[in-house]
Amino acid sequence: MRKKRYTACSLLLLAVPALAAAGQEAAGNRRIILDEVVVTATRSEEKIRETPARVEVVSQEDIELTSAETLTEQLKKNTAIDVIEYPGALAGIGIRGFRPEFFGITKHSLVLINGRPAGSTNLANILSDNIERIEVLKGPASSLYGGEAMGGVVNIIPRKNTGPLTGMAEIGLGSFATDYEKAAIGGGAGQRFDFDLSARRYKQADDIRMGSGATRANTSYQTQNGNLRLGAKLNDSWRLDMSGDLYQGRDIETPGDIFNGDAKSGHKDLDRYGLDFAMGGKFGANNRLGFTIYKTNETAEYYNHYTGSIPVQVAPYRSYDSEIDWLGFQLKDEYTWAGHRFIAGIDYQDIGKMSRSYNQNGSRKAPYSPDEGRENWAGYLETVWKLLDNKLTATVGARYDTFDVETRETPYKTGFTPNSESFSTISPRAGLNYLFEQGIRLHTTIGKAFVPPDAGQLAGYAERLVGGVTMVTRGNPSLDPESSLTWDAGAGYELAKMGLNLDLTYFHTDIDDKITSVTTGNTTTYQNSLGGEIEGLEYTLSFDIGVPLGWERSLALFVNGTSIFKAEEEQAGGAMKDTHNVASSTVNYGLEYGDGMFDGKLLCRSVGKRKDNDWNAAGYPEITYPEFDVVDLVMGFNFRDHHRVSLKADNLFDRDYYEKKGFPKPGRAFLVSYRYEF
Repeated sequence: MRKKRYTACSLLLLAVPALAAAGQEAAGNRRIILDEVVVTATRSEEKIRETPARVEVVSQEDIELTSAETLTEQLKKNTAIDVIEYPGALAGIGIRGFRPEFFGITKHSLVLINGRPAGSTNLANILSDNIERIEVLKGPASSLYGGEAMGGVVNIIPRKNTGPLTGMAEIGLGSFATDYEKAAIGGGAGQRFDFDLSARRYKQADDIRMGSGATRANTSYQTQNGNLRLGAKLNDSWRLDMSGDLYQGRDIETPGDIFNGDAKSGHKDLDRYGLDFAMGGKFGANNRLGFTIYKTNETAEYYNHYTGSIPVQVAPYRSYDSEIDWLGFQLKDEYTWAGHRFIAGIDYQDIGKMSRSYNQNGSRKAPYSPDEGRENWAGYLETVWKLLDNKLTATVGARYDTFDVETRETPYKTGFTPNSESFSTISPRAGLNYLFEQGIRLHTTIGKAFVPPDAGQLAGYAERLVGGVTMVTRGNPSLDPESSLTWDAGAGYELAKMGLNLDLTYFHTDIDDKITSVTTGNTTTYQNSLGGEIEGLEYTLSFDIGVPLGWERSLALFVNGTSIFKAEEEQAGGAMKDTHNVASSTVNYGLEYGDGMFDGKLLCRSVGKRKDNDWNAAGYPEITYPEFDVVDLVMGFNFRDHHRVSLKADNLFDRDYYEKKGFPKPGRAFLVSYRYEF
């Protein structure tokens, strides 16, 4: 079957150049290859080809030509990372062989919005609207961003329109009774002020149809989101920006594992908002200062439609809700001397998490985990050295983090004593990038990263009665952060006159002090006893056929992928075990076309084998997920300067597949949209 999928995709890839050549006389604009600038790798502006760290950019054009409703979908289809996705707006990612995660305030991959923490444990509630670009730094970044940046960093850069006023309005209709409306406007308002405003409503009224042809009940949902930015130019170098973003998910149906049929369905309501205030500008000839303060909040309410271990359908009742708050600030000073740069800063963050559980009659009961908090202070220094006539870029930096974590008094939770612990850690990183005149570049980095223990692992205490025996779970205040040491080395080649760009990067990670649970008698605790190892290869290739042929249009062949040679975790006794939910390979490849009037993208995504447990079988045996290939097609037509019609076909060949066993993805789906721009 997989061979047939490859054949079908290959035939489509071969057909597109012929269609483009046939339309050679159409008017259009050739894609210009830019010397792209990124900010995530050093927390300052740096040309991507001079950056030692591995950075991939998902542009506004990529977002437009990708069939994706959520940030997770955009990332997996453009940057070849691992994901877990469930119906019911629940998703997470993993970068460079780390297991994808979708809950909790402690993860191995960090998500930012404009350089500050996104304030979301669930990537499904960060939608991909009003975005200028997404920067994905692959590899350790704790030297700049602290905890959670072990596998990499995703930085979402919102649009900032400071020029003439522009705007758009768009409507769309699609499969599963889907409809949406969105609008945006932004630009200058006088000589000193500017703004951006966007809003969207999205509704899928019917249940999805799977690739098997069957309908999956309890999968409808609706969301709405908006963004507002107000900016002011204070003088020639200083400016102020205030931003807010809001997400609401309502009546999001959750079908549960398909193993249970419709017996364990439910629904949930999700809310998330983020606010930030940023000010920056020059302070003297060589200094640039920046200050950001932010506040984000994520709440979730879960409703069960069943009760009992053997499910019995009942009237929907609220079973659980949670609320997480992030509050922090970032202070940065960038100093330039003789072409070299020194970026120093202080970060502060405070996180508070509360959770509540309910009985069927609405009364409160003890939640599974206690309320918790985490306070983090950090200082960092990153240096960027330009040497040998700017052919060699060297980066050296480090960060010092201190943490105070605590479990808090939690209503209705007995057998539990609140506690607190503190710890600190240092994270260094260094890199080299050398540019040859022939367009070749060599790059390498080495860095240490960490993930802090959570409050329960450090200071938790809980008791529960099992078969007449009191089982105790106790935190370990002596825990160290889980740490890793990663090095990578790669080579790139860019030949602008041929429209060719490629990069190949090998990476190796050793994990130490992995935190695991250990049970002795009736007591379970945590310890730093195990390690792990990851190694793999990342590769990207783009070739714009229109450049060497002198076309006034773009026809680009692209490939980006990750091959994991090893992703293993040490088990008690020293045995090694494959990390679950990490694919042996993930490859995105296809063709992209644009001539100013018509554009399109044919994307083929191929995912290799992954290991996991079968949670519905006795003993929870380890199983291997099957490989799969999924094809998407996006086409757009621009006419009369202001109008655009688009067609998006997701899962074009109606593949029956899943990102997580028991939770199949939708089958073939279409979405048609119309947009007016000014």
